[in-house]
Amino acid sequence: MEKRLMTLLAGTFLYAGSVMAQTNVSGTVTSGDDGEPVVGAAVKVEGTNTGTVTDVNGHFQLNAPAGAKLVVTYLGMKSQTVKAGGNIKVVLQNDSKTLDELVVVGYGSARKLGTITGTVGNVKAEKVNNAPSSSVLDNLQGQVAGLNVLTSSGEAGDNAVSINIHGIGSLGASSTPLYVIDGIPSTSTAVMAMNPNDIKSVTVLKDASSTSIYGSQAANGVIYVTTKGGDYNSKASITFRTQYGWNTLANKGFYEDMMNSTDLYNFWLNSGLSTEKSLQKKYAGYLDENGLPKYSTKWYNIFQNFNTPQTQNDVTFQGGSDRMAYLVSGSQFHQKGTEVGNYYDKFNLRTKIDTKPFKWLSFGINSNVSYSKQTSNPNWGNSSGSANYTSGGLSYILNPIYTDFDPETGETYEQRYPFGLYNPNYVAENTPDIYSRYGLNGNAYIDINPIRNLHIKSVVGTDLYFYRENYLRYPSYASSNGSGARAKATTYAYSHINTNTIEYSFDVAQDHHITVLGGEEGRIIDSDYYTASSTGQYDDRLMNLQNGRQSSYSMSESASTSKFLSFFGRVDYNYGDRYFLDASLRNDASSRFGKNHRNATFWSVGGLWKIKNEAFMAPVKWVNSLDFKVNYGTQGNAGIGNYASLALVSPTTFYNEGAALAFSQPENNNLTWEKQKTFTIGVAGRLWDRFNFDVSYYVRKTSDMLMSVPYPYTTGFSSVATNVGGLQNKGIDLTFGVDILKHKDYYLNFNTTFNYNSQKITELFQGRNRYVIANTLVAYVVGSPVEYYLPIYAGVDPADGAPMWYKAGDDVDKTTKKETTKVFSEAALTQNSGKKRFAPVNGGFSINGGWKGIYLNADFSYTLGKYMVNNDAFFYDNPNVVGTSYNQRKDVQDFWTAENPNAKYPAWGKGYQLEFDTHLLENASFLRLKNLVIGYNLPKKWLAFQNVLHGVNISFTARNLFTITNYTGIDPEVDSNVTYGVAGNTKQYLFGLSLTF
Repeated sequence: MEKRLMTLLAGTFLYAGSVMAQTNVSGTVTSGDDGEPVVGAAVKVEGTNTGTVTDVNGHFQLNAPAGAKLVVTYLGMKSQTVKAGGNIKVVLQNDSKTLDELVVVGYGSARKLGTITGTVGNVKAEKVNNAPSSSVLDNLQGQVAGLNVLTSSGEAGDNAVSINIHGIGSLGASSTPLYVIDGIPSTSTAVMAMNPNDIKSVTVLKDASSTSIYGSQAANGVIYVTTKGGDYNSKASITFRTQYGWNTLANKGFYEDMMNSTDLYNFWLNSGLSTEKSLQKKYAGYLDENGLPKYSTKWYNIFQNFNTPQTQNDVTFQGGSDRMAYLVSGSQFHQKGTEVGNYYDKFNLRTKIDTKPFKWLSFGINSNVSYSKQTSNPNWGNSSGSANYTSGGLSYILNPIYTDFDPETGETYEQRYPFGLYNPNYVAENTPDIYSRYGLNGNAYIDINPIRNLHIKSVVGTDLYFYRENYLRYPSYASSNGSGARAKATTYAYSHINTNTIEYSFDVAQDHHITVLGGEEGRIIDSDYYTASSTGQYDDRLMNLQNGRQSSYSMSESASTSKFLSFFGRVDYNYGDRYFLDASLRNDASSRFGKNHRNATFWSVGGLWKIKNEAFMAPVKWVNSLDFKVNYGTQGNAGIGNYASLALVSPTTFYNEGAALAFSQPENNNLTWEKQKTFTIGVAGRLWDRFNFDVSYYVRKTSDMLMSVPYPYTTGFSSVATNVGGLQNKGIDLTFGVDILKHKDYYLNFNTTFNYNSQKITELFQGRNRYVIANTLVAYVVGSPVEYYLPIYAGVDPADGAPMWYKAGDDVDKTTKKETTKVFSEAALTQNSGKKRFAPVNGGFSINGGWKGIYLNADFSYTLGKYMVNNDAFFYDNPNVVGTSYNQRKDVQDFWTAENPNAKYPAWGKGYQLEFDTHLLENASFLRLKNLVIGYNLPKKWLAFQNVLHGVNISFTARNLFTITNYTGIDPEVDSNVTYGVAGNTKQYLFGLSLTF
């Protein structure tokens, strides 16, 4: 008893001594590169769970036993162990071995970039935050090798962003990548509805090893968006950001190439298109005493807005304790478009909460609620000849001799101009067409960790939206003739998903590290559409649908549903941090396919050899890292309609308006997945702690393509969805970067990406070697890429000024330029132009630099080998098509005469006109300064006098500052075979301020 009592007393005194020996330790952690504070560095008492993280000033404070040691760590930097006591100053140095960022490439735990066997591209927050465009995806252009991004319109709120990875993977089904937001399959629209400042990173998964775990959804690659969240054990902070600026057309110079009224008038006379007597009669009242035009109206300044406001404001609250991490943000975005009547407003509210109530349990919720409202100019792109519509995209060819005001009174024509068109502002006010979208994207999860390294996780998520269109045409509108119109349309759509996974990591001996993942996933995609309209409303105040004429009532609806059920697994193996292997397997079932083939299995295997980690590489100091990768696998494509395999009937009317049912689609119970097989091999590394490189070669083969195959009309059907044909894409990705200058006070680096993609059709259907796609100017030919087919223009005959064309040879698939003709026949002259529909080369480069808080980032993007038919030029370079009523471009003045036999254009006075041929097929390759950011971070010492404000950033951001191209149209970036009357991309100038509290 006495011994027990002595032991208890001794223990009590020892415990009391240890408590008394606790001391308060404080210090700062800074970066060895620039001397700036390291925010969020972990400081832990060695051998215990006691720890904290540094605040925005790099400062930390905690209690530690006397003589204890502190371990200081931060991702991407070498950890340090220091002795506790006094005011500690810790300087962390960069570690190239640990610079790999943690990214999510599928299901399960995040992995370091340097340990992934697949080829992935990672775009960090600074490249997408404060995006000057309403579309965050636009900022990905040129950032990842093999990722091709084209923005086809400058309309505010337009989601016309085309994205593909390693070329077009299918001729009949979708070639759009799978978008995933925090593990939930989504759409590009949902990504663009987000606040760009909520995005932490965008990871692009490009090959089989990284995408096959997604199976049937990943044939065209995966774009994985990771959002920001709070951090455990971090101080609360508030960040407020604001941007204000304006946007205008990126290519206003295009409009300035049009003639003024005097040039146009003289051109009509000099070319022989008209006579002075005829013109004086036609334009009486608009000519001065010398017979020349009095006015020169630039109609594009009236039908478009060249300097319109744009604003973005957002506030973020974030932080965390040892058991909870949180982030709440709200944002507002407004942009007024260059089209009259076009605007876009967007609002976001985002909440992300993660909590760990027990060591073995964590759960959280992540939601993004969005609302947007926009109006479009519905008449953009219409022909200028229509008196009832604004001329939109073709406003530049309106006659400059006319004026937008009454010459006698000087007052603007509020409704209609003398030549028939309506004032665009009047049209916008009296025919509003408003689109509203309410969206919710989010998930909730629970993660159980019953034993070490075992995670059982369940996630439920949704991506849903409610979309409403509200159209009005008031009876008082001059074109209505007292009869108004009203239309409403609504769409409710959602994608619900439930994913359950179990993941276990373990070691065998010391060097064998294994992770096994298994999972199940169910997904349902549903949409419901309804529209109703009526006409005949007679009062602007009574515009309800029921106030129209009963005989004009119209309504329709449609609904669509599809389901997916999947089971998948993955094994990752790592031997000594030198050899990495992974294998994945997934089985998908889909309601979209025939009952005989609804299931399909997809798989991949990949390997990574980290050569630098070998013992024989230790003496090679100039090699910091060197990795060799190879992988092979399969993916699927289900990007078709929901009921393509089913026999469908539709109601119809037969004799005496009798009701009946008619077959509208034949059955195909064998319709199944489009399949792809992808092989990738590559090498990546860092040399002299200055140069980064990543080179990979890929071959992507598509088989059993989902295509609508034409059938003889005698069968009762024009086509049927079938698995036919094959397509191959192969090419090379290159990423290169160099740190030109590295110092704690300044830095300068250069990075570039490059992709070359070669496309080839390997098989068609019904034994065919070629298939012409009607009204598209392209044809599919086995052994060739998709190419343009149309008559080839041979120029002007110097002898008589007549236009000429090359005769097609016996084989129209071979470009023939041997014999010419002056007789145009589209059917007889059409042949292979030799120009590819899809550009083979794309990429970008960026220059980033900084000095003592001042920084500059310039991102360029380029596309080479891009061709597009400029349909607009058929009107503005063709005076005999539009006559003496519309404007022309200045270069048409270079026409044939006896004194100018080598002219660019034919003898207009002889009635010649240019046809729809290769003179319209232009090289639309371009280099564009996509983004320019100049900013300044105020030094921390300037804010040291107070404790409220911890960071201030001032910035200037510009988008699409300049473009280098030979394309003569409004915008070379349009992703189309033919462009006509589009709203060109816009240019933004924005000033920003960011405050952190």
